[in-house]
Amino acid sequence: MAVAQGPVLAAVLLLVCAGVHCSSLPPICPESCTCQRAPLLNCSSSGLSYVPQQIQDSVTELDLSHNLLNSVSLHRPHRNLRNVWLGNNTITHLSLCIERSLGSQSVSGRHLHRLRPSSRRRCVSWAPTLQLLSVERNQLVQLPEGLEGSASLWVLQLSFNRISTLQPGDLSHLRQLKELHLQHNLITSLHPQVFQDLAQLKVLDLSFNILTSLHPLMYLSLRNFEADVRLGGNRWQCDCSMRSLRRRMAYDSSRGLQTWSMVCAVPSSLSGKDLLQLEEDDLNCFGTENRPELHQDVTVYSGSEILLTCSTKGNTKV
Repeated sequence: MAVAQGPVLAAVLLLVCAGVHCSSLPPICPESCTCQRAPLLNCSSSGLSYVPQQIQDSVTELDLSHNLLNSVSLHRPHRNLRNVWLGNNTITHLSLCIERSLGSQSVSGRHLHRLRPSSRRRCVSWAPTLQLLSVERNQLVQLPEGLEGSASLWVLQLSFNRISTLQPGDLSHLRQLKELHLQHNLITSLHPQVFQDLAQLKVLDLSFNILTSLHPLMYLSLRNFEADVRLGGNRWQCDCSMRSLRRRMAYDSSRGLQTWSMVCAVPSSLSGKDLLQLEEDDLNCFGTENRPELHQDVTVYSGSEILLTCSTKGNTKV
């Protein structure tokens, strides 16, 4: 029997593949990307200004770092995607949502007005099983939108951005989060409850922000998690408002527990000194020598009465 050769054989193969019989052929690889290792789609350092959409379902790792991306959007869920790297781009706003759809509640005309605005829509995520998201060295001014759609996230890397605020509830859905990297941002203050739902958190890096003080309740919650908290390079203001925090840290230190390192920036007389090494009397409030302090720690026992100063002029009220 004669065997097809040359152009005839090529035509036969083309027809067979068109009939979807060539399952052994490698999947289509987006232009400028590398697909040599099946689970990894490597598009780093490719000069991309947009995200390729022809991503195969077999991809579990997507590397888009070192490109020219100023936004990221994918048009369908990728349910096997575990790790995404977006570092060293120019991303100013990142959304993990394909769209926001109405929740499972009844939303008929007579019931819609009963729903709170925050519960009307939920994020349909393009990475619902994401475990690692790295968006370091970009221009983000806020946390990525739609994090609640990736509840299995373990590691969130957002260092070297322009994030200035974190609100209570922003991270509350990330119950599996183990590492949160926020170093080298512009965070000026933190609500004491912003991390309270992150019971699995083991690493929290807030170094080199613009923090000046921390609420003692934040220390208590993070200490209970036994998290490694990094706070160096901030502008800690070591005044009377830090007495309660220092007292709790000193107590833990006396029990042999690990405490945080907080190096004072102001006042100048305490600059460079660690908060824990100071005496309580060193932590005074700023002002003239004759001006009474605006903050005072007071211990009140059950059933007792006390007079408190409620004016800078020294007037007292019961």
